[in-house]
Amino acid sequence: MSEESTLILIGAGGHAKVLLDTLNQLGFLISGVCDPLQPATGGLSRLQWYADDDVVLHMNPSATRLVNAIGSTRDTHKRNSIYRKFKTNGFHFSSVIHPASCVSHLDIEIGGGFQALAGSVINANVSIGENVLVNTHAVVEHDCTIGSHSHVASGAIVCGGCLVGDNVHIGAGAVIKQGITIGSGSVIASGAVVIEDVQPYSLVAGVPAKVKRMLHHG
Repeated sequence: MSEESTLILIGAGGHAKVLLDTLNQLGFLISGVCDPLQPATGGLSRLQWYADDDVVLHMNPSATRLVNAIGSTRDTHKRNSIYRKFKTNGFHFSSVIHPASCVSHLDIEIGGGFQALAGSVINANVSIGENVLVNTHAVVEHDCTIGSHSHVASGAIVCGGCLVGDNVHIGAGAVIKQGITIGSGSVIASGAVVIEDVQPYSLVAGVPAKVKRMLHHG
């Protein structure tokens, strides 16, 4: 990212605070934050505030870089829709890789807007789609594929050779056994241990994980 680019956080919740801290550690200058609610305290409150997406959409996309600061707890829809909305209008989302994360350089493919937070590990021969969040101390082992707009939450472990579809939420502390396929749109509950393939749009929970219900598609 060029020094002349404006860098704006989209979202001002808890995830935005973590990203602001990470970007500060990486030496980036954040120009502003876009959220309907103006941050009242902390570092976010000291940034230029934009109350409406339309204000940012009227900026020059070639001179403005965005960071998707919308978190996700099970439902990834809001985070994904924000990404698509701005991407469709020509904006670029910068990737954010915490200096205390460990991302392999061997046979790695990473899509735009990728985020790897503190203590996360992404090992060799991994393919990661667009707008993927690998949260604090999460692990993606060798030979995995993580589909676009998916979230590997804090402390979750995706063992080697797994195929995770698009729009999947893997909850905090969940473990996915090696070689498992997780269908698109699925939610893996926090603490679940997945030892069988998961069909698309399934909510699974427990040890071992079982399907609790099917989720609404679209």
